[in-house]
Amino acid sequence: MKINGSFCTTLFRTGTYVVNKMEIKAKSMWLTNRINIPITMDLFSKKENILLLCLWMTTCCLSQESVGECSWTVYTFPNGKTASEGCLINGQPEGIWTAFHENGNVKSRGNRRDFLLDGTWDFFDSTGVKLRSVEYAADLKSGWERSYFPSGRVKIEQHYEANQRSGWTYEYDQEGQRRKAIPYRSNLEDGKGREYAADGRTIALLEYDKGYLRTIEKVNRYDSFGQKTGVWMEWTGNGILQEQGPWESGKRNGLFRFYDQWGQLEDVVKYLEGEVVSDAVETQEIDIRTTTHANGTIATRSTYENGVRVGVYTEYDEAGNITAGALYEQGLKIGEGVTNAEGKRIGEWKQFYPDGALKSEGAFAEGKREGRWRFYAETGQLMQEGTYRDGAFHGNWRWYYIDGSLHRDESYRKGKADGNFLELDRAGKTLVEGRYDYGLKQGPWIMDVNDHREEGQYVDGERHGTWIHTFPNGTEQFKGEFEMGLPIGKHVYKDYNGSTERVERYNLGQREGKWLYYGPNQMLQQTLEYKRGELVRIDGKRIKPAEG
Repeated sequence: MKINGSFCTTLFRTGTYVVNKMEIKAKSMWLTNRINIPITMDLFSKKENILLLCLWMTTCCLSQESVGECSWTVYTFPNGKTASEGCLINGQPEGIWTAFHENGNVKSRGNRRDFLLDGTWDFFDSTGVKLRSVEYAADLKSGWERSYFPSGRVKIEQHYEANQRSGWTYEYDQEGQRRKAIPYRSNLEDGKGREYAADGRTIALLEYDKGYLRTIEKVNRYDSFGQKTGVWMEWTGNGILQEQGPWESGKRNGLFRFYDQWGQLEDVVKYLEGEVVSDAVETQEIDIRTTTHANGTIATRSTYENGVRVGVYTEYDEAGNITAGALYEQGLKIGEGVTNAEGKRIGEWKQFYPDGALKSEGAFAEGKREGRWRFYAETGQLMQEGTYRDGAFHGNWRWYYIDGSLHRDESYRKGKADGNFLELDRAGKTLVEGRYDYGLKQGPWIMDVNDHREEGQYVDGERHGTWIHTFPNGTEQFKGEFEMGLPIGKHVYKDYNGSTERVERYNLGQREGKWLYYGPNQMLQQTLEYKRGELVRIDGKRIKPAEG
């Protein structure tokens, strides 16, 4: 039965129940106080039950200001069971809305304010286990999105601003220990992240650049005998580096750097098999060298470490104004341009490879890239060109192969991909084609990935709807459904000849039901059965829980 405000209004006007706002408020407050007690036909007559429900709904409506009449609406499955319920105001959802699985368990629950998603929304599987929670503001993800293990512990939490991943994403193990921290900017991995061991120590430093993992530096490792080996780094509780150096067979062995509480280099010590080497050349102090003009003012300033030029080199006129400069690394000039007194690069700059070949050229404004920049291969071939605004990509950007052919063409707005995106192979064949809307993939996308082609729709950066993968011969390699990035329903994989290899089933991103694996001649080889993401049966035989 669908009960709405009109029905309640009619009931109030029958003459059998004459009420005013005060009576409505009093009766509905009594009902609210008993809302956790199951209300059955034994407790009230059918007519009284309906009236009390109307009283409660009317109070909810009266408590809202200038929002119109609340129509309590219940949508049902074909079998008559409730699919979702909540308040409609002028045909729009408002307030708390709840969706249900066909077995009656809650599927999702959350609030709408001014008809838009607001606050925390929770999502559950058909058995009542929470799968994820999402924080919204004005219909956009704003805050934390968390997914959970069946135990209820957080599995992944990622921070959003206006529907874009921004800030940190954390991954955890089933014991609740953080295992990875990844920084995001404009919906792309960007910056320095970390990977952690089960005991909490950092075991890898990750460096991302606009969605690409550029470097992985393994640190803080043990050898097969449980002794420290390789580079170890120690930080304070708030992340300030305190010590860095190599270990071998559990002993310090090499150059160690020690830092003060502010992270400034305090001492450099060389060790050999755990013993300090007191006269090591590598521990000599940094040397600042200057030359002067005839009037005594500084003409040049440069820094040397162990007799090798490093860091910023600066030239001055007799009035003390900076006229030119460069940047050195281990005695090699890697940049040419002016660095102001605050240490910020300004004006035109060139950057070089170790062999002196031009690497990039463009301008800086207060330490940030500005205007058109070009980047080159060591052979001199233009590899990338585009414009910056306030240090961020802005406008059209193009990437090239070493032979000069176009590799990628895309547009940005304030550092976020915005507009059409095109990626080609060396022969000019389309590899990826789609569109971004201020950092989020939107609409249809086509992607050639290794041995197959993927086609489907994105909504706010998440796969949504049907996705199909095909082999070069046109055979369907995969077909499956997604709901805002989460796999749902049946996913079917086939081989190059069209024979089914496996069938997977999901419930809002979690493995659920029977997974089927096929061998030659479509013979069923193995059946795995999952419940709430956990494997419970193999070929029909229940898995015994691990002891202890």
